[in-house]
Amino acid sequence: MTAERAIYLDNAATTRPLPEVVDAMATTALDCFGNPSSKHSFGPPARQRLEDAREFLRGTLGAAEIVFTSGGSEADYLGIVGAAAMRSSGRVLMAQSDHPAILECSSLLARWRHQVTRLPVTRTGGLDPETLFGALGRDVAVVALLHGHNELGTLLDLPALVELIRRAAPDAHIHVDLVQTYGKLPFDLDDADVDSVAVSGHKFHGPRGVGFLALSSKARIAPLQLAGGQEHGLRGGTENVPGAVGLMVAAEHAMTTLASTAQHTRTLADMVESAVLDEFPDAVRLGDPERRLPHIVSLRIPGVIGETLMLRCDRRGLAFSIGAACHGAHDDSKPQKVDNHVLAAIGLDRQAAREVFRISFARTTTTAEVRSAIDILVDEASALRDQAPRGNAADGARR
Repeated sequence: MTAERAIYLDNAATTRPLPEVVDAMATTALDCFGNPSSKHSFGPPARQRLEDAREFLRGTLGAAEIVFTSGGSEADYLGIVGAAAMRSSGRVLMAQSDHPAILECSSLLARWRHQVTRLPVTRTGGLDPETLFGALGRDVAVVALLHGHNELGTLLDLPALVELIRRAAPDAHIHVDLVQTYGKLPFDLDDADVDSVAVSGHKFHGPRGVGFLALSSKARIAPLQLAGGQEHGLRGGTENVPGAVGLMVAAEHAMTTLASTAQHTRTLADMVESAVLDEFPDAVRLGDPERRLPHIVSLRIPGVIGETLMLRCDRRGLAFSIGAACHGAHDDSKPQKVDNHVLAAIGLDRQAAREVFRISFARTTTTAEVRSAIDILVDEASALRDQAPRGNAADGARR
């Protein structure tokens, strides 16, 4: 089946750019190809486009400043490590189930003699306020929070967590990964009382390879890439003007359809959950049942290996992703390490983790596509369940 006819339900991984975004980027690349730092007549038009995009994006979050980056991972890196570099050595807090963009900051944080503490999470992937409070202290330099979980869909209780941090570690920099939330749910830096947030363009129908770090008026960040001193000295390198314009266009579309998109994708997620649970009563939806992103549904069908289900559905034109990637031969008679750190953090054993898959939607996803997807998904899962060794499904239901 061709890509045009396939059903794409992996929008948490990346989204298809809007035609308006592609057109705006192409026009900018051709008409404003000058270096924004150039003093001759070709520089100012590019600079103007860049600053127009910056100002619009700044306004979408009530930010004091916007730093364009290569995407969400770099924005996380700059927000967390850049803030830590401005502070005396202390502790940096993050959750065990966080995205690798957050967790992989640990090695560089050690260069500034900061100690990373990875906090355990709940069975739904949330961060319990008591767990956070027990780890807080005045020596905490940075706290990193993943607002909307990319695999589980769980939304943190951000107001409660931020209140605790401000009370117990008032000088800590609070960084929020907003990659799955921006363009899906409303967010304001001042209202949230956080210092920085990371955004990635390709998660909301914008361009790949561009994102930004939004900063509050009180944020203090050290540059990690000096080069030519662009981005107000916080990130060197010739600016990606077409990418910034693409971000602006995508953000404008996202913000004007925020409520309707949330309702639409939530309805689609509920459709899939209901259909799967009707067919497989022992199936489970992962994540928090109340606080969750509208566009992500993470499911587990006992006795059905997620990767096998994904590959079989893909051959029939349905694309989604799995929650655990299992590699290499192993002895099923012995306990095995869970390959996916997220699923290990919420307490799933290796067998249960292999049965997880994730489906995610966009505002461009149609109800007809989801109905067709449900037919394919249920059909393939039923076939795999029938082939599973007797007892596997029952064992899975007890985990």
